[in-house]
Amino acid sequence: MDIQLLRKALENDDLKEVENLLDVVENEKFKEEIPLLIEFLKRTNSHQIRNQIAICLSDIGGNEVVKPIIDMINDPKTLGYRGTLLYSLQPFDCSAHLDSLIHHLITGNFEVQAEAFHLIEAMKGTMPNEMLLKSIETIKVELTELERKHDVLSDTLQRLYALKHN
Repeated sequence: MDIQLLRKALENDDLKEVENLLDVVENEKFKEEIPLLIEFLKRTNSHQIRNQIAICLSDIGGNEVVKPIIDMINDPKTLGYRGTLLYSLQPFDCSAHLDSLIHHLITGNFEVQAEAFHLIEAMKGTMPNEMLLKSIETIKVELTELERKHDVLSDTLQRLYALKHN
């Protein structure tokens, strides 16, 4: 693989060429391209290219790709485009990033919530009790808030039905 050719395609945001070159990188599992791919994962403003890079990194494997992908998931510039990034983490144990996954489980859209849930469900690693307890507490607080909202919305709905029948 000509790494300079890949660099040029990434610098030019040439989606078609990037896709073709990443197919080769994925199929051949070229680990020497990982640093370049991580650089452009962080650098590109193209959500399509970022997603292609994340999937390629996932297919190549190697735990060194998890943190940069998590960092991008947490980056505000990926808001609305996080589902594929989370999906790309499926081959990895993300136990060390439980707090981020809980955040996206609570705040994300349906796709993000589903992917975060799958990653949490697949966790096999150990994590500090402190992190686990914090995550449990965060979920409990969110459930309490959802129950409060449910009660307010239910009461409002009943009131609206009552107004309709008057």
